[in-house]
Amino acid sequence: MIQQTAENGPEIAEELRNVVDHAEALLSALGDGGDAALAALRERVYASIDAARSRLTDLEEQAERAGSRLGAVAGEWIEENPWAAVAIGAGVGFVVGVMLARRGRAPAAVPDATPQ
Repeated sequence: MIQQTAENGPEIAEELRNVVDHAEALLSALGDGGDAALAALRERVYASIDAARSRLTDLEEQAERAGSRLGAVAGEWIEENPWAAVAIGAGVGFVVGVMLARRGRAPAAVPDATPQ
């Protein structure tokens, strides 16, 4: 689950940034009406947007640190187990090669099974 979050982190951050930007654009579109209740609501929403932007920045920094730690741990493991890393790489390469080879082949013709 952590790996999925780390992989999708940039997409999630971008989507959250888009939501915040749309909310801010919606508030701007409302205009500066003289209604005090609307002005108070606008101020609360702007405060929420600022808090969301701040939290998003914090989450991005945390994700970056977690990615760096994951890379360091992977690097250490590879240094400690070089032959296992080579075997894993070769296995992944073999699987990808087989998948690409199957994809490139034309499907076999299926004989017509209808009675004549």
